[in-house]
Amino acid sequence: MLKGLAILLFISIAGCTNVKQQPPQSYQNEDIPIALAASYQSWLKLKQLHGANYSYERDTMSAAGNNSTLLRIEDDIVEYRYFFEWQDGSTPGLSWSESYAELNLHKQGSPVKNLDQLYRQCETQILNKPLSHYQVTFKVDQFEVLKQCSYRQKNCSEKCTRGIRIDGLRMN
Repeated sequence: MLKGLAILLFISIAGCTNVKQQPPQSYQNEDIPIALAASYQSWLKLKQLHGANYSYERDTMSAAGNNSTLLRIEDDIVEYRYFFEWQDGSTPGLSWSESYAELNLHKQGSPVKNLDQLYRQCETQILNKPLSHYQVTFKVDQFEVLKQCSYRQKNCSEKCTRGIRIDGLRMN
């Protein structure tokens, strides 16, 4: 029955052609596995439509300031990684960039992963956390594609959240 519900949900979402910018859709604990499967199918269709050429951004905040990593993927392979830094109130500046041959040269920035790898990380390293000790969050964007997959200990503030947050997914 759950599989049928996921298929029905996916068909209704995939049939939308005029999508407006909407806030991310959040799912609760028992709905996350179904939402993850539907989201991954939406991602596969979108990726196929655009030949697996896309980019996405991941932002992080630290005591030293804010930073952002932009990853550019071509034919499902991470080809470039760009790292931007800024202090509060300033315009971000490119600190460094890496081409395919240089990937992972710098320790800063988000890991070199394509979206399929982030979905696997979400499923195998985040969604399997024991719900008795962790608050798990799963969100999708307006296209039903992964936006956030994270966890935090129940007795800890939002600052303790760990996992995946994707911003600025662009299909090339």
